[in-house]
Amino acid sequence: MICKSLKRRAQKMNKQIQITSSQNEQIKRWKKLRSRKGREQFRSLLIEGEHLVKEALRSKVTIRSWILNEQSKEFIEYLDHPAPIYQLSNSLFASLMETQAPQGIAAEIEMQSWQIEELLETDDLAKTFLLLDAIQDPGNLGTILRTAEAAKVTGIFLGKGTVDRYNPKVVRAAMGSVFRLPIVQMDLSTCFTYLKENGVTIVNTSPHAGNLSFEYQFPRQVAILLGNEGNGVHSDWLSFVDDEVMIPMPGNTESLNVAVTSAILLYERIRQLSIAF
Repeated sequence: MICKSLKRRAQKMNKQIQITSSQNEQIKRWKKLRSRKGREQFRSLLIEGEHLVKEALRSKVTIRSWILNEQSKEFIEYLDHPAPIYQLSNSLFASLMETQAPQGIAAEIEMQSWQIEELLETDDLAKTFLLLDAIQDPGNLGTILRTAEAAKVTGIFLGKGTVDRYNPKVVRAAMGSVFRLPIVQMDLSTCFTYLKENGVTIVNTSPHAGNLSFEYQFPRQVAILLGNEGNGVHSDWLSFVDDEVMIPMPGNTESLNVAVTSAILLYERIRQLSIAF
């Protein structure tokens, strides 16, 4: 049973709703949020677990509803947020969750949206963008997003073929960064046009580049292009690239993981900015 103090608080707020049937329309709606199509239809997603809930609150995203199982811990601090509270049986709650041992608290939150114009108009003295071309592994994308937030990236553009940023595995790997980073899903050819019209230099990595990554002087406004895990950057995009850099690999390996590559380049960018400013 839900703890007495939590139950009294919920009853006082007159927002607690009991759901016991898997045929309930709200349950059917939440299940649709497990797919990209469903998330885009309702412009919302499910998050689960105390950590992600706290990150969502810290990020001030719009919470549409709380979802608790009948044996939830005392999550009283969350109930001050004005959203309806749904209490589900353990089995019904578990049927909605992606993890094997859910913690007992989840939330439906509103998906955020940005436009490329917003990112280009920021007042940052130096702008750093990431262009992601068909990054397919959720763990890679989540790690890139987490690193990008740490590096204070201005914005991220997700091209065609890139995994949904609200895929549950991406959300968990990003550890809350997906709630705060300005991310735009758009065709990269259109994105390149916008960036170039605003004086942004496009930089790609190549094993044949003449510039080493730690010797190349990143421009004040730069967009780093990262490609698919297996195939790299699509050949159609190479004509848009202004500069190429090579990450030295004196060991016996042909390439680096795309998330590792992003971290190396972003922190070289930070090193240079720390010297410049």
